[in-house]
Amino acid sequence: MKHLARMLIFVVIGGVLAVGCGDDDDDSGGSNGAKPVHLVGSSTGHAYIGQFHAADIFGKKFGLADDNKVTQFEDESAATQVLVSGRADIQSAAVTQLIQLIEKDQDIKAFCPVQIDSTEQLVGLKDKITSLDQITDPDIRVAVDSPGGLVNFIMNLVFREKGLGITVGDLKNVTILGDGSQRLAALAARQVDVGSVDLFELPDLQKQIGAENVTTLSVTAEDADFVANIYSAPTKWLDENTDLAGRYCATTLYANRVMASDFDQYNDAVQKYLEGGVDEEIVKTNWDFARKYEVWPYNADVVSPEAIKTIIDVGIASDLLDASARDLKFSDIVDTRPMDIAMDLVGGPVDASDITAGNVPAPKGGGGS
Repeated sequence: MKHLARMLIFVVIGGVLAVGCGDDDDDSGGSNGAKPVHLVGSSTGHAYIGQFHAADIFGKKFGLADDNKVTQFEDESAATQVLVSGRADIQSAAVTQLIQLIEKDQDIKAFCPVQIDSTEQLVGLKDKITSLDQITDPDIRVAVDSPGGLVNFIMNLVFREKGLGITVGDLKNVTILGDGSQRLAALAARQVDVGSVDLFELPDLQKQIGAENVTTLSVTAEDADFVANIYSAPTKWLDENTDLAGRYCATTLYANRVMASDFDQYNDAVQKYLEGGVDEEIVKTNWDFARKYEVWPYNADVVSPEAIKTIIDVGIASDLLDASARDLKFSDIVDTRPMDIAMDLVGGPVDASDITAGNVPAPKGGGGS
């Protein structure tokens, strides 16, 4: 596992691009005159609907093009290949993965928060495991994320916050499954005994094998606090498109605020963008969870030096980052210019009580209604 953490980044940077992105990007501008943005990411979960599709839903309020593009892959490394190759503008990814790229001299920076805490639940098959401290038993089969992936980081952070003194690299019996749906399927087929699934996937697992057979070992948002996901882009692109990056970030923060304040808007987005729709009861469960734990960032300042330090410390302890990552300055990792622009465009900071009360400031985006 520890060697794989090093190998992943060389595959991403040096490998031949082997994933499709659809048609070649057109930089001539969107149909309304604004330059479209191509976002790549790996999650298809409910929790990311507001962020990934914010430009489509609310982009006109902030002067964005009306033909922005979202491409999603099953694994973060595939999305990173597309970004590094220049076939996408921005990526939604874990901060650990971004720092890995920076350590390998890729000139890429974070410029906007996407998600603070995670909706992931570490669950197990009750007849195999009942307590998190059993997870190092070599007879316990654990599904883990790709090294440097968000869930890999989450597990390591939870282990630290729980005082277990271990990392994913210390687990004895692991299977790498980089997508939540893969971990869900493996648990349902009893091919693994422990795996991290998203909140919206848990009812599916319980339905397949019986709720009485599933135990929740950790709710990440209860057990840890961190910046789970960010938008990142090449520094050159950010220098050339600083205002555009700020407007894209503002649209995301505004979408978070609106969807956390209005269940109907969130439900409409989930039903529209998730193929086949989702049972409204499940959607409501996710919405309540996101509001309770403030999973969606309402303000940009959650990407702070303290948050980045925590991520670096956990990454080094997990052997996902070199110790030299501590030498990186905050400005080496984060471009704050788009975040400053975004906060002005969304009307300044708000707190959770504002959102709960439905007090979402009107945007100053300079776009249409």
